[in-house]
Amino acid sequence: MKTVDWAILAAYTLLALAIGMYFTRRASRGIEGYFMGGRSLKWWAIGFSTVATFTSAGSASAFTMLVYSGGLLGNWWWWLPWAIWMPLVAVIWSKFWRRLRIVSTAEFMQVRYGGRAARLFRSIAAVYFSFGWALVLIAYVTGWLTQSVGPILGWGKWPVILFASTLTLVYTALGGLLGAVYSEIFQFLLFVIANLILIPVTIHSAGGLANIYHAVHRQFGDRFFQATPPGGDFTALTILALVLQGLFFAASPAAGEGFTAQKFMAAENEYHAQVGQLFNSFLSLVVRVIPFLFLGLVAAAVFPAGSVAPARAWGELVRRFAFPGLTGLLVAGELAAYQSAVSTEMNWGASYLINDLYKPLIRPEASPRHYAWAGRIATLLLLVLAILVGGLLVRGMMAWFLFINNVMIAFILPLAWLRFFWWRMNIWGEIAALAFGLPLGYVVWFPLGFATRPLWQGFLLLFGAGWAIILLVTLLTPPEKPEVLENFHRLCKPPGLWGKVTRSLAAEERRELQVRWGGDVYQSALGVVFCIGSVTATAELFARHWISAVLSGVITAVAFAIFALRWKKQGVFGSLRGEGKEQAISGSANRSVG
Repeated sequence: MKTVDWAILAAYTLLALAIGMYFTRRASRGIEGYFMGGRSLKWWAIGFSTVATFTSAGSASAFTMLVYSGGLLGNWWWWLPWAIWMPLVAVIWSKFWRRLRIVSTAEFMQVRYGGRAARLFRSIAAVYFSFGWALVLIAYVTGWLTQSVGPILGWGKWPVILFASTLTLVYTALGGLLGAVYSEIFQFLLFVIANLILIPVTIHSAGGLANIYHAVHRQFGDRFFQATPPGGDFTALTILALVLQGLFFAASPAAGEGFTAQKFMAAENEYHAQVGQLFNSFLSLVVRVIPFLFLGLVAAAVFPAGSVAPARAWGELVRRFAFPGLTGLLVAGELAAYQSAVSTEMNWGASYLINDLYKPLIRPEASPRHYAWAGRIATLLLLVLAILVGGLLVRGMMAWFLFINNVMIAFILPLAWLRFFWWRMNIWGEIAALAFGLPLGYVVWFPLGFATRPLWQGFLLLFGAGWAIILLVTLLTPPEKPEVLENFHRLCKPPGLWGKVTRSLAAEERRELQVRWGGDVYQSALGVVFCIGSVTATAELFARHWISAVLSGVITAVAFAIFALRWKKQGVFGSLRGEGKEQAISGSANRSVG
C-alpha cells in the first residue's frame, strides 16, 4: 500500500460517513423512519441495495475461490438455488411482505398467528433472528474480510475487523435504513468498478487471454470448462437438494433473507418491491459475478494447484498484479462490500430488538426520537457480539460458505410454503421449526462432521427432519382461530390450501384468487427460466461453448420478453410512476380494520 492507496481509502471513508450523516434527521423519526425509511424505497434502490447486501467482503474471495478450486461449475453451488428462489420472491413473496405493512419478520408472528403464544413467540423470534441469524451472518462476512483484505494491507485479523466495523457502525447508526441503502448503492458500484479495472491488468500480466485458457487447460483439462451440471460433485442427489432449497428458500426465514423482506416492507408500494427484486435477481446472478469468473480463470492459470489457499486467491492476485492507486481502490471496494452487507444486517437485526422486544415489553410509550437512539444502541450491541464470533469462531471458509448458503436454513425451509399456503399451520409448528433449526443445523454440519461429506447428505437429513417435526407438532396442536386466519388472508391474499377461509368468500372472488394464483405460477416459471438461462449463457460464454451460449441466450431473451409483457399488461410497470399508491393506502386501512 502506497501513499496514493491510503489517500483513496481515506476519501472513501469520508464519503461513506457523509452519506450516513445526510440521512440522520430522517432516521430520527422513530421506528418507521429508522428501520423502514418511511416506506419510500424505489425499485432501483431496492435492487441495488439488496445486491450490495448480498455482495459482502467475502464475495470477491468466494467467487474467485469457487472458480479457482471448482472450475466453471463452482458457482453452481449457489447459482442453482438462487436462480429458483429469486424469481419466486419477485413474483409472489415480495408483494406479500409489502401488503402486511409490518416492520420486522418477527412481527409477522402476531399477524399470522394469534393468542398469547404468538405474542410471546414474537419476542422469542426477535432474539432468534437478531442473535442467531443476523449475528451469524455478520460474523461470517467479518471472517471473509480478514481473508481478503488482510494479505493486501499486511494487517492482522483484529486491526482489519476493528477498522472496518467501526466505520460501518458510525454511518449505519446515524442514517438508519436510508443511510444504509444509499451507501450500499455507492459501495456496490465502487466494488464492481474496482474489480473490472483489475481484469485487464491481470490478463495482461498473465500473458493474454489465449495464454490463460491454454495454461488452465494444460493444468486442469476439460473438466475445468464444464459449464453446467451434472458433473463433478454435482450428483443427482446434490442437484435435488439444491433445487429443493431454491423452491423453499423463497420465504424462509423471510423472502430468501430477512433483510430482503425488510426492504420489501420499506418499498413505496408492492410493485416497487416486485420490480426491485427482479432487478436484484439479474444483478446478483450475473452482473456481480462476471469480474470473478475472469479473475478465477487468471488465478487458475498463474497459481499451480495447492500453491495458494483458495480463499486467498483473490487477495494474492491483487498483491501480485495491482499497481499503486488500483490497490487502494480495490481495498476500498472490499471495505465497501463488507460495509454494504453488514450495515443492512445490523439495521435488520436491531429492528427485532427494538420493534419486537424493547418497544412492546419495556418502553411502549416512548418518543420517536427515543426509539431511534435505542436502535443505535442495539446496532452497537449486535456488532460487538458479531465481531467476537467472527474473530474467534469462523474458520474453514468453504465449509462456512456452504453452511450459510445451503445448510443453515435446511430444517426450517418448509415454513416458506406452510406459513402462506396452508391454513392449518399454527404457532406451535413455527416454534418447533425455529427452536430446532439453527442449533441442529450447526451440530449436524460441524460437530457431527457432515461438512466433510457430500452436501446432499446433511441437507436432505435436515430438510426431511424439518418436515416431519413441523407437521407432527402442527397436527397435534389446535389450529389458529378463524378470525386470525381471516384477518391474515384479507391482508396478504395468499393462494393455496385456504378452503376453510375462502369458503366464506363470494364465488367471483374465489375465482379471481384462483386465476391470479395460476398466473403467478406461470410467471414464476418464466422467471426461473430467465434466471437459469442467464447464468447458463454466462457460464457457457466463459467456457467458449458458443452454440450452447447462443441457445441459452435466446431462451433467456424469449422468457424475459414474455415475462415483461405480462407484467406490463398487469400494470406493474405503470405503477412505478405512482399508480399503485392507492393499493398501499387500502392495505393500511384494511389492517386497521382487522
